[in-house]
Amino acid sequence: MKLTHFLFATLTAPIAIFSSAFAAPEAISAYLPCNGTAIPGSVVRPVRTQEFAALHQAAIQRFVKLSKEKQNAINEKGAADRLMSYDADLWPDKAEYEKYAAAWKKTQLARLADVFVGMKDDGNNTYSVISGTKVANGGTMPLTIGSLRYDGNKNVWISNNGELTGKEFSADESYDYGAQTGNEWVMEKKDSLSSLKEMLRLTKTTDGKAVYLYYSLTERSAISGRVIANHGYTILFPITTASARATRPGQK
Repeated sequence: MKLTHFLFATLTAPIAIFSSAFAAPEAISAYLPCNGTAIPGSVVRPVRTQEFAALHQAAIQRFVKLSKEKQNAINEKGAADRLMSYDADLWPDKAEYEKYAAAWKKTQLARLADVFVGMKDDGNNTYSVISGTKVANGGTMPLTIGSLRYDGNKNVWISNNGELTGKEFSADESYDYGAQTGNEWVMEKKDSLSSLKEMLRLTKTTDGKAVYLYYSLTERSAISGRVIANHGYTILFPITTASARATRPGQK
């Protein structure tokens, strides 16, 4: 996917980025500096074209006329953050799907806020998050991920809700943010009151031009199914130097 190029400014004084002198866990050090410094990035979201919106609405109108079984089969194959794959029942005219896919590829990224993120070594192979974003009075405040800590001994993130356990992640060009690979940590728990899912993901694009951090938390009532909490964001960190592309974002 073609991504919009952004210019990024640090939020306070310029953030110094240096090589780490210790061996931080690859699961995080391949994506973020782990030596107490931070790198600038932007919270982003995908923006579709009006052409895509019209073609997508037409597809939805065909979708609602399908059987429940067929709807479920289509839903199981797709995801909201990916280009839908071709289905003959949903697109009887394949040329219409090709127009749909071409319009999806025109998706651009909108920058919502400037941020900075890094990791600090707390000893015993554990790390805390350094983060910040601008506030109205000209100062900065930490992001919600600032409350998380990474335990390299267990490869888990620790939040106020429990431990997020890790696995590998990969996506191809059908993903909103392009082809990329990395690591994802997830925690899911349920009780008589609610169900909760929390996720953090660190990835690098396969072209070596950017690192992404994704965070989300969703909680639903176990009784009504109503969403109690829904919070999340995607942060883009462009890799701008040859040395960073070969090693870590922003580090020389």
